[in-house]
Amino acid sequence: MTGYFQAPWVVQTLIASALLMAIVLMLRASVTRAFGARAAYALWLLPVLRMILPPLPGWRMLAVPVIYWAPQHRTVGLVDPATAVQLAHDVVRSEHARIAEHFAPGMPVQMIVSPHPAPLLPGVDWPVLLLGVWLGGATLWFGWQMVRYRAFLARAMRGARPLTRECGIDVLLSDHVDGPVAAGVFRRRILLPSDFMARYSPAERRLALVHEAAHHDRRDVQANLLGLGVLALHWWNPLAHRAYRAFRADQELACDATVLADASTVDRIAYGTAVLKSASARMPGVACALSHKAQLKQRIVMMTRKPIGATRLLMGGVVALAAIGGGLLLTASGSALAQDMHPVEFTGPAPAPVEAARAGSDRAARRAEAAGRRAEAAGRRAGAIGEQAGRTAGIAAERMSAEAERRAATASAEAEKAGREAAAAGANAEEIQRTALAAARADLARQCAAAGTPMDANADWGTLATCGRMHEMVRTAMEQARLAIRTAPGLSDADRARAMANIDRAAADGDHEIDAAKDAPTS
Repeated sequence: MTGYFQAPWVVQTLIASALLMAIVLMLRASVTRAFGARAAYALWLLPVLRMILPPLPGWRMLAVPVIYWAPQHRTVGLVDPATAVQLAHDVVRSEHARIAEHFAPGMPVQMIVSPHPAPLLPGVDWPVLLLGVWLGGATLWFGWQMVRYRAFLARAMRGARPLTRECGIDVLLSDHVDGPVAAGVFRRRILLPSDFMARYSPAERRLALVHEAAHHDRRDVQANLLGLGVLALHWWNPLAHRAYRAFRADQELACDATVLADASTVDRIAYGTAVLKSASARMPGVACALSHKAQLKQRIVMMTRKPIGATRLLMGGVVALAAIGGGLLLTASGSALAQDMHPVEFTGPAPAPVEAARAGSDRAARRAEAAGRRAEAAGRRAGAIGEQAGRTAGIAAERMSAEAERRAATASAEAEKAGREAAAAGANAEEIQRTALAAARADLARQCAAAGTPMDANADWGTLATCGRMHEMVRTAMEQARLAIRTAPGLSDADRARAMANIDRAAADGDHEIDAAKDAPTS
């Protein structure tokens, strides 16, 4: 059997977008190091835009998806247009050799290369069948993701308490989220854990809210919905699922870069602490959580790097735009084959009328004989196919068993790795806390030195906060109180004496507490 099939625009688009996903997966790490996370995140526009790019009129493709099968040769994949046209004409010549015996010598035989495939099995419309399977799978997969998201949102909103509303965003406290989450495609919300005010310091609370608000300002929730739509069209493609996970990781890194663009060292430390405190399990595809457990290490490492300068940011934007434009042009669909398709004629000498009649009778006999041979060959092929099907089923069962064992081993290794990363995250949190306390002590000591009263950074917090002037401040306050009692009109001598005694007793107690605070160990 010989056949030829030029893939339609839908197949070309799926192949091209998958190829662009693979290219972005290879480039994202290098682009992040060179130009920052925001430039790498912008590269994910490339496969999305390719999915909606229509065929360009008159555009000649660099490569054409082709399926060509013959007894001695098969070609499945991307080939240049010239090779595709040559394969098409090879089909014409082979088909002419097969059917030439059905025509009288000298009768012209005209065949035209067609972009439509011949059916593999009679009565089966393969394009319609495959299109139905593809669209049905995409609809089911996307619908399941929407059901998961709506169920998460309904659970999170159950018993949620409004905290505030800023810039059109509802901020709520919920008992059903582990950390801050941005959600809502049309009605924008930020969901906070119920212990948000106790778990986070003021600086951490501010930076966590800025992160989630940045997700809404950058339209990341809507971008996730669009990404899920593209992934639904590639539901059968494992490369697309890996690309979507990388897209979400780049999204969080880009949001971190936006929040920390002009942040001080103290803010970076507070932000890292907030990220560690917000580690959560996997979220539905649309929502944006502050911190996913699988991304903790990568995000903490990025926070320690020097911020990207304005020049490199501009260069990153130029590189991203050039990559997107070039990728779309290189993979655009066109009509490269249509302009090269033309009829191919094969002719021979014209026969005399009697000879033509005799030739027609001979041809009928040959056709009957050929039909018998084809029927016999078909029987042999049916037996061989049945035997081959049995062997294939056995091999498939063995492969499925081996794959199940491999996945179980992988799951065990990933669980062990997650445990190690959780332990490391706890150690990192303690180290960040110690660093933040040391930085705060050093900052107070610098303020005292600037005021002309040098202090030891290891002194107690009260001494550092007042630069050693706590006794002086207390005595000044007591003297002011005594003066107010002495000059207060309408007090009897007995009341004035009792008030003075109470002030003296309070001053003595205050001196005792200040001395005890000095002797207490610092932390």
